[in-house]
Amino acid sequence: MHILPEQASYHKVTLEEVLLSREARQERQQRWLAKYQSTLISLTVVAPGEIKDSTVVRQAFNLAWQTLDKLCQQHKWKVVDKAVFCLPTGPEGLVAIAHDASQVKRACVDSEEQSAVGRLWDIDVVGSEGIISRQSMGMAPRQCFLCSRDARICARERTHSIPALYQAMEELISHV
Repeated sequence: MHILPEQASYHKVTLEEVLLSREARQERQQRWLAKYQSTLISLTVVAPGEIKDSTVVRQAFNLAWQTLDKLCQQHKWKVVDKAVFCLPTGPEGLVAIAHDASQVKRACVDSEEQSAVGRLWDIDVVGSEGIISRQSMGMAPRQCFLCSRDARICARERTHSIPALYQAMEELISHV
């Protein structure tokens, strides 16, 4: 089942577009928090480089969205609302759930870690106190999908080339 069509824009985004998109996502999250007074799951895909909307990114997003759907069913979480946004800066999804944010975060991290492509997913859980980080829950930080180091360090230091990262993404998706 495809949530997003496979035809992607392949638009090369600028830093300004990425920052504006991040700001818009945070504003959307705040509107949903105010409207639904519930826990939010915010889904994006880790996409290195300037192309954030590609076939590979959409495939990773579709897999993540299906996984979140199954997770909600397995845990019998009441889904208040959900929406997918198809943007040039990459697909985004929001799910409002009437359930404890810490429990939702733990289940989402478990799903990321159990899936072969879960490392490509960026599943944020937002509660009334804001985004719940892995570290605040005593969990290890995300690992780089090329080496076992902290992904934030690899990104900050630009340890790996964009082509190498993109090839690794494609390999992860091709094994699904």
